[in-house]
Amino acid sequence: QHYYITNNLSTMSLPRRSEGSSVSSNKSPDEPRDRSFSSKLDTLTNTLSRKKKHQKDQIDELEREKEEALRPLTSGIMETGMDESGDYKRQVSNESLKDPQVQALSQQLKEWINDVLTDDHIVVKNLCEDLSDGQVLSALIEKLAGAKIEHKEVAQSIASQKAKLTEVLNQINYHLQVVDDGIKWNVDNIHNKYLISVLHLLVALARHYGIPRRLPSFVKIQVLQITKATQQTETISEQITGDEEREHYNFAARQQERDVFDTLFDSAPDKLNAVKGSLMAFANKQLSQINRGCSNIEEDFANGVNLVVMMSLAEGYYVPMYSFSMEPEAYDHKLHNVTLALNLMQEAGIPRPKCTAESIVSKDLKSTLRVLYAIYSKYKHLVK
Repeated sequence: QHYYITNNLSTMSLPRRSEGSSVSSNKSPDEPRDRSFSSKLDTLTNTLSRKKKHQKDQIDELEREKEEALRPLTSGIMETGMDESGDYKRQVSNESLKDPQVQALSQQLKEWINDVLTDDHIVVKNLCEDLSDGQVLSALIEKLAGAKIEHKEVAQSIASQKAKLTEVLNQINYHLQVVDDGIKWNVDNIHNKYLISVLHLLVALARHYGIPRRLPSFVKIQVLQITKATQQTETISEQITGDEEREHYNFAARQQERDVFDTLFDSAPDKLNAVKGSLMAFANKQLSQINRGCSNIEEDFANGVNLVVMMSLAEGYYVPMYSFSMEPEAYDHKLHNVTLALNLMQEAGIPRPKCTAESIVSKDLKSTLRVLYAIYSKYKHLVK
């Protein structure tokens, strides 16, 4: 029976289907599968494209964040401004902005300012930008020179910023004792964030008041100069620093030089009163000619009046009343008087004492004694 069934099955003929029906029945199950695969492939391709674009956006964002994070390191030279005074327009060349020497100079000056103004909680990130309104420069010269500048409120309008900046630069020029021909900065250029003027100003301040670190030497900046009338362009070179190693050494040497008054204060304080008495007697002998006198060295010479009078009497000339203040109350007036006296001493051939005008106004005893001793050494023969 088993054989019969098998045999019959082997000899059974199945119904034939048409060729078209056969093709149709064979392909119809595959078509949905093809469409499903194509759809999935398109979806996968789109997903990969979106992921790739997202990754690129992330990389771009990271690059922007990196540039932003690094910006404070080079911000001292990012805003260079332009000098539009006179017949020319001047702008720093791109090559100079990339110069490692220029970048190093800018960075060192920025660090120096931040060190000086640490107690004032002032942080400079961009030299040209942060100094343009005069606020930081005002705090800097007050700290370095002990100057007092009125109207320290933050100026908002351009006119008020320039007025503030004018006052501050006048103070700086006065303390640096630079003549007009030697000034390489002005209100407009500093306010316009012109890098050349900003660097010249800060280098002058750093040299005058001393900077702990040595600045880069022989830094030059290439400037594009455009003639306004013809728009003709040429490249000129601007020298910013010189032999800063020598400048740094000379300043350090001046600071370390010891004189008789250093020795007197450190090793022979018992003789201090005798020296003060001798110089006081000399000063009173001179001042008595116009019925003036002194009783306290620190106080009676701090406003500069007696120093100016002593020089005029010793040299035999008259100092016009309009050139100094006989009764100074403001710090600036006192500083002007002392500076005038020191200038008169130099004109008379007296070597400049190891002191500053600011130290005299601040009633520093050692500085005051140095000035009086310098005058005494020159004119002691006049006292009989």
